[in-house]
Amino acid sequence: MTIRFQLVLTCILFSFTHLAQSQDIEFKSGNKQVALIELYTSQGCSSCPPADRWLGELKNEPGLWNEFVPVAFHVDYWDYLGWKDSFSKKEYSSRQRLHKKQGNVKVVYTPGFFLNGKEWKRKLRRSIPSLSNETVGNLTATLNGNTLNVSYNSTNPISTATLNVGILGFGYQTPIQAGENSNRVLAEDFVLLSHSKHTSSNLTWKVTLPEIITPNAEKYGLAIWVSNGTDIKPLQTTGGWLPDSYY
Repeated sequence: MTIRFQLVLTCILFSFTHLAQSQDIEFKSGNKQVALIELYTSQGCSSCPPADRWLGELKNEPGLWNEFVPVAFHVDYWDYLGWKDSFSKKEYSSRQRLHKKQGNVKVVYTPGFFLNGKEWKRKLRRSIPSLSNETVGNLTATLNGNTLNVSYNSTNPISTATLNVGILGFGYQTPIQAGENSNRVLAEDFVLLSHSKHTSSNLTWKVTLPEIITPNAEKYGLAIWVSNGTDIKPLQTTGGWLPDSYY
């Protein structure tokens, strides 16, 4: 292969990559409320792997992204009991404790599920929870490169709204070498790798996607939800897959 041909090929590949990232990707919730399913979990918790597996199975459900958006928050309060969770963050533990402070749950525990900000106890063999039929307004987002433009057309008056943006990782197989899950390989999906919050008084936002500092995932997704002021309960949610060209 000549140097000139290599240069031409490099330019072509760069152009295709740049084109893929410059094309807008749209995420829309519709007016009906899309459920945010939160799982608080830890690699150091022996009762968490079944919950993690169940969450991962939602990848194959037809309602994914359009009816519900799952997010796995890896807490850090198990990190001192034999194994440090590679995905854990203090802010995720703080969010779960805020659920308790705001009266959404009586006790902080793992695995802990929340459905639209309310404690949800999953029954065995249940595929997906009962979803809301409430009309709450359309949440739309347009992604161009790493810039995300978001607007929320709420059906109820809101003085200040909080936008949450999360990058989700899929397809992890994590070998655990100590703690309660020692010698197990954990399958992990919908892992919240990075998360940012932004407030707005006019229900519009222009933000940059949060960075990822973690081993590569097989696939990535985007979770977007809005809440009313400091209330942690989500009003509306949307999300979807990210193209491979983004990360």
